[in-house]
Amino acid sequence: MSIRALFSTLAFLSLVAVAAPASAQTWTAEQQEVLKFEEQQWQMAKDKDLSWIDKMVHPSLSYWDTDQQAPQNKASLARWNRYNNTNATVLEQELFPISITITGNIAVVHYRYMIARENAKKERETVSGRYTDILVKEGGRWMFISWAGGDDPKK
Repeated sequence: MSIRALFSTLAFLSLVAVAAPASAQTWTAEQQEVLKFEEQQWQMAKDKDLSWIDKMVHPSLSYWDTDQQAPQNKASLARWNRYNNTNATVLEQELFPISITITGNIAVVHYRYMIARENAKKERETVSGRYTDILVKEGGRWMFISWAGGDDPKK
């Protein structure tokens, strides 16, 4: 290996070593609490445990998924989750938090996700997407009051 190639390789490895820790997120205790709340909701939904809607969603919810025609409320959320639970199963999922901003009793969470799912015909697909969730803290606990997002468009 030439000296130039050796120095180029060392320079590249140095940049990778510096860039890796720089890209890692460090969350405050309050941000970790919000992230844990998000992960709990996704796990409950994966497990088809619809109790998350009553336990984790504010009565004044207004959300807009990319596959819906207009913003919807908590009753609509319950209706469509019951339907979807009979037609699809999440096999695996992963969340990729981008930012969590908390001010007072409001939290805004931006994240991406990847899901492997199977439909009623046993057809499998892997999809990715993004959400922005807005949480409100009432009575010492976080609740979803709004979100927008959904699966990325199919290519």
